[in-house]
Amino acid sequence: MIKSFNELKKAVLENSNFILTTHVIPDGDAIGSVMAFDNYLKQNGKNVTIINHSPTPKVLQFLDDKNLIVVFPDEPERLAIQIENAEVIILCDANEYSRTRSMEDYIRKSSAVKICIDHHTGLIESEFDIAVCNIQYAATCQLIYDYLKFDNENFINHQIATYLYAGIMTDTGSFRFPRTTSEVMRICADLIDKGADPVLLHENIYDRMSKPKLNLLQRFLKSFEFHFNDEVVTSHVSERDFKETGAELNDVEGFTSYLMGIENVKMGILLAEFPKGVKVSIRSKGNIPVNELAREFGGGGHLNAAGVVFDKLPTGQIINTLLKSAEKFFNNKLT
Repeated sequence: MIKSFNELKKAVLENSNFILTTHVIPDGDAIGSVMAFDNYLKQNGKNVTIINHSPTPKVLQFLDDKNLIVVFPDEPERLAIQIENAEVIILCDANEYSRTRSMEDYIRKSSAVKICIDHHTGLIESEFDIAVCNIQYAATCQLIYDYLKFDNENFINHQIATYLYAGIMTDTGSFRFPRTTSEVMRICADLIDKGADPVLLHENIYDRMSKPKLNLLQRFLKSFEFHFNDEVVTSHVSERDFKETGAELNDVEGFTSYLMGIENVKMGILLAEFPKGVKVSIRSKGNIPVNELAREFGGGGHLNAAGVVFDKLPTGQIINTLLKSAEKFFNNKLT
């Protein structure tokens, strides 16, 4: 990592105008990483704009209390010019330009130095000028923490500590996923010492279920179907469910925990319809590589947590396609 850290630091020192972005439908690690790196760059006197394809989920908007993040589809012409004129574009918590959706072509065409900071599998290093990536990390925010410690620990102020803790907490499933190591816990202890409030962050992200989300949860729970001798459970929420409950797409965050909390279930699949497609979240236990399953359809992720966005197709068709592909992970044929 030292070589890539040095390359990243050199790019920071030698340039002034930066664009930060992350993947479509951002999670806590995505928002935490762009917010933390934005703060770091500004401490270095840089001009920074965070441009994302998707709006920030309501549950994470408190992290961006100054509304620094702008949404590309809201102002495509103006923001396309900014991307074109940037000196450096940094893709956080994603390693494929396609994950930026509407921004992809503009980023590819830009002459800017392109940097990837990420912890997912599937990196093609030739796509970037600098790749600060390691799949052993529990979160991109953990990777950024190590980089900041490498550069100068004093950069980790209470705001950055808050952003990084939020990203690590969410990507480890509140410190219960397999990559929750003793090192992760030591890092989080240090972030608390530097100003992160673990109680407030947990309350803001996990303990504020709205009535629309509660009503959506009821419909989600009724959608369960079991396969492969009850080792796989599938579920879905429809556009109609969102409309009738008043819930939003990001309200399904955390729903996969209900799937994986069922006795004997080894894989859970959640489909969530939105106007332009279907978001699929896949979770597993043990050595079932759901990232490989997601990658077959243009998605990606980790061994036990992955996702993919399908074009607008019937949910039943998508479920059948996923199950057919997942047969190889189970001894029983499709049932």
